Amino acid sequence: MGLAHQRGNTVLLSYRKSSFSRIKERNAKRIQECIDSGKVQVLFDSMPVEFKEKSVLIEVKGEIREVPNDYVWVFAGGTPPNAFLEKIGVQLGTRDLTVESHDEAALKAKIFQSYVSQDLESSLPSLCIRTDRGAPAPPTGVPLSK
Repeated sequence: MGLAHQRGNTVLLSYRKSSFSRIKERNAKRIQECIDSGKVQVLFDSMPVEFKEKSVLIEVKGEIREVPNDYVWVFAGGTPPNAFLEKIGVQLGTRDLTVESHDEAALKAKIFQSYVSQDLESSLPSLCIRTDRGAPAPPTGVPLSK
């Protein structure tokens, strides 16, 4: 669900059963909030049948749908079937893209904040106003000096 909250992401969850099973109440509430807000779309009774370079073929109730795709996360229970996944051509990476995208987003936010601060500092003189006595007043938030 964290990926769904990152700007620009669209999350589609393919789930093989008709409803979530063995889900904790807190997680059920969180996923429902994401579904209701449109951050996550869930395809129940579905199963991926083919992964292409930029899309995934998903069987939903006997119908094949092609969905545009950038990344795939496979959650297949407690012990992932790595041998099976590799046999069918899935490349398993050692990189944690979730951590990398979090770090990238944090860096972009820090850079943005730096630009905003620099722009604000450079525009402080234009934020000054004149008082009745003709002396410029300090910008809002700037302490008066004695």
